[in-house]
Amino acid sequence: MPLLFANPAGLWALFGIPLVLLIHFLQRQSQTLPSSTLFLLDAIDRESVQGSKIDRIRNSLPLWLQLLSVLILTWLLLEPRWQRESGVQRIVIVLDSSASMEAFRDDVINSLNSELPAIITSHGNVSLTAIESHEQGENLYRGDSVQKLTATLANWEPSDSAHSPEAGLQIGRSLAGTEGTLIFVTDHETELPYGASLLSLGSPIENVGFAGQRVEEREDETVWQVTVMNHGKTTQTRDWFLAAGQQRTSPRSLTLQPGEVRTLAGKFPDESGKVRLILEPDAFPRDDERFLLVPSKKPLLVAHSVEAGAEKFVTDIIDSLENAPLYGSTETDSDTPDLVFSTYNPLQPDDFATQAVVFLHQKSVPRDYFKGLIIASNHKLVRNLNWQGLIARRTPSIPAAPGDRVLLWQGERPLIILRLQLGRKQLLFNFDVAKSNATRLPAFVILIHRFADLLREEKIARFAENLDLGQALSLAYGTEEGSPPLTLTEGQTSTTLPLNRTQHLYAPREPAFFNIRQGEFVLFEGSANFADTREADFSTASTYSDLGAIPEKVIETRTVNDPWWPAWILLLLILSLLCWAALSNPKSKEAEFSTMAP
Repeated sequence: MPLLFANPAGLWALFGIPLVLLIHFLQRQSQTLPSSTLFLLDAIDRESVQGSKIDRIRNSLPLWLQLLSVLILTWLLLEPRWQRESGVQRIVIVLDSSASMEAFRDDVINSLNSELPAIITSHGNVSLTAIESHEQGENLYRGDSVQKLTATLANWEPSDSAHSPEAGLQIGRSLAGTEGTLIFVTDHETELPYGASLLSLGSPIENVGFAGQRVEEREDETVWQVTVMNHGKTTQTRDWFLAAGQQRTSPRSLTLQPGEVRTLAGKFPDESGKVRLILEPDAFPRDDERFLLVPSKKPLLVAHSVEAGAEKFVTDIIDSLENAPLYGSTETDSDTPDLVFSTYNPLQPDDFATQAVVFLHQKSVPRDYFKGLIIASNHKLVRNLNWQGLIARRTPSIPAAPGDRVLLWQGERPLIILRLQLGRKQLLFNFDVAKSNATRLPAFVILIHRFADLLREEKIARFAENLDLGQALSLAYGTEEGSPPLTLTEGQTSTTLPLNRTQHLYAPREPAFFNIRQGEFVLFEGSANFADTREADFSTASTYSDLGAIPEKVIETRTVNDPWWPAWILLLLILSLLCWAALSNPKSKEAEFSTMAP
């Protein structure tokens, strides 16, 4: 098994060898002992007569015992460890995929090129894995080469919003195992779970960028508004211009104080309905462009068939719906309306339309009111809506049907029902709305708008919207057998999306105009823009690394101690005792003789 030394500084103990030899080179001055009879003295070795001086070394037992003791002490101080033969050392690198990391991507590559080899050379076989910190982040690399890993990171494009790295670190720890090395690379100091080591490579940046947008209708024109913010700590000046198609305005200068926010506004050109605003680029270019288009919802063809008493409030509701023309008022290929508003007389029951909002209505005015607590179900259509002020009169009920979902109760009476049958959705108001105060409650109008938006989501039609980078996109498309795949076009690049892989669609991760079509039919046109201003603020970015402690941890987890270290310590003690005994019991000592006169 390969041998490693956990404490190479223990080699300094070898300087004890020349020290021991030097001591044995030094001789003591001989002493004069008066004696009356010289023949009674044993022969003694010749000793120095001039005091301590360097003389020839004398071969003796204490010398060899002391040298052996120095060697054993050096071995113990080196802390020898043997590497295990089984297993592979795993290193998992979790990269912070927040958009702010784009400014430090080159620093990440350079730092990993310099830091990883020092970690890898401290043990044998290695497995390198690089993943992003977001829950839906990508697996960037898996292999055993630092060069290939950093080459992969050259194309890495972090673009997520600010998020906790805990989910990514949890995945990283499961990949590394309990004995593996987990490294989190980010641009600021933070506390990390799962025993992860931190590599922070950030630094403060003076950044100016777009911070928000709005598109609204004003009289007969559509107006855009964007905000520009100075995230830095010093006054900054930037040039900006507007581009529409192949045309662009001349640059204009914009000076912002630290933390200042400025609003820019203008009109959309009539011919394209798209504009692009561009700031002079800086170290963080992601927020230096803003792509805007005129948003439009899917058209919802609406019809109504209501009694005279309900016609007024139904007409008001239809007028409040956006892009909801009356059926037959526009040219369309559809032979049926998308939504029908109708009334239901419990004394003269009739079938409901395919997609409908149905109001219970009877000509006579009921006298009694519903009593009991008003309770809403946990459904997205009525979530966070307040119905406690509703006052409704007691009427006969709409007959229940299989699959009904009650959205609102009062006592034992279902007041609002969502009916799903054969792919049809119907919102049933099981009380006389015209004889109640429902039309004065915000919850009533909001519920109908939510139901209309639910029908829009399921309709296959073109719509346009300004989105954030990576924002989830809900899209309705043809799923019949033989339907063509979807095509995502971003600039000059087109990507084909098979229908079995389009359950989750997201906006691009880079600012751009894009569209999605099925065959030749355009389903969606949109823009993707950077929107997380937290990632544009680099005031807390810093540099820190605790990777220096990793080699020591690797040695501890991937090697075993010298199993004979107790025997070495015992042997060292025995040698010390033998050396002491040899020095304290010489062959002869000073002899003293005395003579007496006869």
